[in-house]
Amino acid sequence: MPRRPSPRRTRGPVVAVLAAALLLGGCSDAAPPDGAPASPRPSTSAPAPGPSGARPGASVPDASAVSTALDTLLEARDAAVRTGDTAAFRATVAAPTDAAGRRQLQTFGAARALGLSQLSHDVAPPADDPAAVDVTLRYRVAGVDRAERTATVRYALRRAGERWLVADETATGTDAAPPWLAMPGLTVRRGRSVVVAGTAPEAALAAAATTVDRSLPVLARLWPGTPRRTLVLLPETPAEAATLRGDGGAAVGRVAATTDGPTDAAGLATGDRVLVDPDARRRLTPVGRDVVLTHELAHVAVRGSVPGTAPLWLSEGYADHVGYARAGLPERTLAAPLVAAVRAGTAPAALPTDTALDPGVSDIEVGYLAAWQAAQTVVALAGEAGLRRLVRACTATGGAEAAARACDAAMPGVIGTDRAGLTRRWRQRLAALAR
Repeated sequence: MPRRPSPRRTRGPVVAVLAAALLLGGCSDAAPPDGAPASPRPSTSAPAPGPSGARPGASVPDASAVSTALDTLLEARDAAVRTGDTAAFRATVAAPTDAAGRRQLQTFGAARALGLSQLSHDVAPPADDPAAVDVTLRYRVAGVDRAERTATVRYALRRAGERWLVADETATGTDAAPPWLAMPGLTVRRGRSVVVAGTAPEAALAAAATTVDRSLPVLARLWPGTPRRTLVLLPETPAEAATLRGDGGAAVGRVAATTDGPTDAAGLATGDRVLVDPDARRRLTPVGRDVVLTHELAHVAVRGSVPGTAPLWLSEGYADHVGYARAGLPERTLAAPLVAAVRAGTAPAALPTDTALDPGVSDIEVGYLAAWQAAQTVVALAGEAGLRRLVRACTATGGAEAAARACDAAMPGVIGTDRAGLTRRWRQRLAALAR
C-alpha cells in the first residue's frame, strides 16, 4: 500500500484478479525480464570525492547549509523540467556521462514526455548525510491529476568546488514513485480519456488507450464526477512495477492490476493511477487485458465520484461485474474455480471478508469470484441500476465498519432484502452454477 507524507489519506489499492483460465494466454518458458537495474553510485578513483564530496580527513559539511543548497538546486531542476531547459537541468547533474547521470537525464526526458502542470520539492533540514537526503516531491500530471500527489525521493549530492550537484536520484521504495523516476525510458500515448505511460511495447500502450477511450466515457455517464481522463501505467519489468507501487514488490505478480491514489478532504479520489502488472499483461489474452483494465476503470469511476469506500466484497464485485461483461464467455466458465469449490464443499458460506480479498493474506481467486457472484445476485434482485444504487448507498467515509453499517441499512430499500436474504439468494445462485 503506498504511503504518503501528505496529511491527505490514501485509500488502499484496489485490485483486479482474473480467475478464468480461458482469459490467460500460454505462459512462456522463458524467464521473465530482469528487473530494472538500480542506479549505481557514481564511480570515482581514489582519492576523489565520494557522492557527498568529502575527501578523507575533510570536515563534515554543515547539514543546514547542505539543505539550503539542495533546496536551491532542486528549484533549478524543477524549473528546468517545467520549461524544458535541458541545459539547465544538465548543469545540476554531477556527472552527466556516468550511469547515474545518464539516468537523471533520462528522467528529465520522461517527465517532459509525461507532462507536468506542477512540480516542486520540500527539503526539510537538516541534511545530515549528503549521500542520502530524503525529500518530499509534489507534482501533478497535466490533464489527469485534480490535486497534487506526493512521493519521497532520495538524493545523493556531490560537492564541486563551492557548489553541490546531484550525483544520484532514486525512489526510496516507501512511496509510489513518480512514473518518470520508476520508468525513465517510458513512452507516452495519449487518448481522449487517457494518458498511457510505460516501458511496455507500443502495441500494449495503444491497446490500453483504446480500452480506456471506449470504456471510461460509458462509465462517466453512469457515475457523474468520473475523471475525464486517467493515467494508466504499463511497466515492462517487475522491478519497475514494484517501484511504481512503493510496496517493495509484495503484490507484483500476485494481482493483475491495481488502482490507487490520494483522496481529498471529502473522500473523493483526486489522481488515481491504474498500474497493470507486467507478468499478468504478458500472460493474458487480449480479451483478458481488456477485462482487467475495464475492472480498474470501474474503480476509477466510483472512487472519483462517490466519497468514501464501500465494503470490499461489493466494490470488487461491482468492478468484476463491469469487467467480466467484456469477456463474452459463459458465467459458469468464468466462475470455474468457484464452481469447483462449491462442488468440493470449500466455497465460502458468507459474503467474502476483507481478509478473503487481501492478496497479502489469502489466495484470493475464489474470494473475488464469490464477490462477483454477489454482485450478480444484486443485479438479479434489483437490476443494473439497483447494483449501482447499492454501491453508492454502501459507500461511507468512516472506514470499513461505517460502510458495513450503511450497507446493512440500505439493502432492504434498494434490493428488497437484508444481508441474510442476499446471502441466501447468493448461495442459491452458487449452487445452481455448480449443478
